[in-house]
Amino acid sequence: MTNSKIKPFFANSIAKSGTHLMKQLLEGHPSLNHRAFIYPGHLDQLQDHKKTLSSLTQNSFANGHLFHSKEYVALFKELQLKQLFLYRDPRDIIVSYCYFFMRFPDHPYRRYFLENNLSIKDRCLLFINGIDSDTIRRPNIAAWYTKFLGWKNESNVLPVSYESLVESEESQQQQLEKIVNFFQLESNPRAIKTRVKQMQANVDTKKSITFRKGQAGNWKQEFDKEVKDAFKAVGGDLIIQLGYEKNNNW
Repeated sequence: MTNSKIKPFFANSIAKSGTHLMKQLLEGHPSLNHRAFIYPGHLDQLQDHKKTLSSLTQNSFANGHLFHSKEYVALFKELQLKQLFLYRDPRDIIVSYCYFFMRFPDHPYRRYFLENNLSIKDRCLLFINGIDSDTIRRPNIAAWYTKFLGWKNESNVLPVSYESLVESEESQQQQLEKIVNFFQLESNPRAIKTRVKQMQANVDTKKSITFRKGQAGNWKQEFDKEVKDAFKAVGGDLIIQLGYEKNNNW
């Protein structure tokens, strides 16, 4: 029997880490409804975000990209909201961003790419090293990614890697079973596999304007030695910490 009294929760993600995939999977649960999207978690947004999150009702969830901070940790504890935290290999996030902004004709990044005739390699180096120009400003990949990373080790947070959702159908099923159990989305343990299949059946990549390839490891086709070396200098320790590499010999 489907749990009809699910406590509201928040599905957090690092941008370009499968946000829309996770939303579609969750919406595949017959009792769940999506209510709001919030980002990026600047402190001057705290009260507005508190209002949004505290308005979540039974059987609903919100999602978004929220930076980690002690103030937001305190907010989630105050509201007693569990959280899912979706993360991804930062090298693939970089490649995804290189293509993503080209879909939006008026986006500042697209204009910057075109005005400066930036190749995919140039864009990768931009996102790795960061930029501070008159029109766009962004920290290097390690500094930006670390703004989110603290959620991975907080209590009442379930960390899920994007790779585990796309590696195989079996791997995705295992992660969804963890999600169903963590948020108590199913009251009958024997029906969990049925619920997971419903969630999987709801995925339609054609409905996501941000979907491009959805592959893990796509960075291997885009990074040459120069780009690899640039990333290692900035984010080498980060991907070892995340478990994507054992050392810098990749």
